[in-house]
Amino acid sequence: MNKIWCWLLIIGIFISLITGKINNLGNIMIDSSTKAFEIFFQTGILILFWGGLFQIAIDSGMVKRFSNFLKKPLRKIYPELDFESKAYELICSNMVANMLGLGAAATPMGIAAFKEMAKDTKNGIPNRSMLTFIAINCSSLTLIPTTIISLRKLNGGSTNMNVILMMIIATSISTFLAIALDRIFYRRSKV
Repeated sequence: MNKIWCWLLIIGIFISLITGKINNLGNIMIDSSTKAFEIFFQTGILILFWGGLFQIAIDSGMVKRFSNFLKKPLRKIYPELDFESKAYELICSNMVANMLGLGAAATPMGIAAFKEMAKDTKNGIPNRSMLTFIAINCSSLTLIPTTIISLRKLNGGSTNMNVILMMIIATSISTFLAIALDRIFYRRSKV
C-alpha cells in the first residue's frame, strides 16, 4: 500500500510539473489533508454516535428481542450451531447492526462471534458456520443505511427514498446470493 501511495504522489508531482501547476501543489496538499481530517473527524463522531445508540439498544434488551426474532430463520442457515450458544446471540446482534447500517458497531460483535465459532474448529480449519458467517457478513444485508444517510447529510448531499430502496434491493440480492453460493459450495464439498 505504501508503494501505491508513493507512486501516486510521484505521478501527481510529475503531472503538476508538466501542466505548469506546480505552484498550486502545496495548496492542494494542505487543503486535501485538511479536508481528509474533517471527513475523518465527522465520520468518527458518527461512528461514536451510532455505536453508542446501538449499545443503548443492546443494554435495553431491544437487540436481544430482535435477535430472538432472527433465531428461527438462522437455524436453517446455521444448522450445526447450538441454538442457545453465545455464538448464535453474537451472530444475531451482528446481523441486526448490519441491517441498521451500523457496520462499525457490527464489527466487534462479528469478531466475537467468529472467536466463539472458532472454539469448535480442529487444526485451525474453519468450520461450515464460520464460512457461512463470512459470506453473509460480506454481503451485509442493510435495511436502514443509517451511516450512509448520515455521511451524505454531513457532506451536503440529499438522500431520497430511491437511493435507500436501491441499497435495500442491492444488499438483499447480495445476501441471497451469498447464502445460495454457500449452500452450493457446501454440497459440492460433500460429494
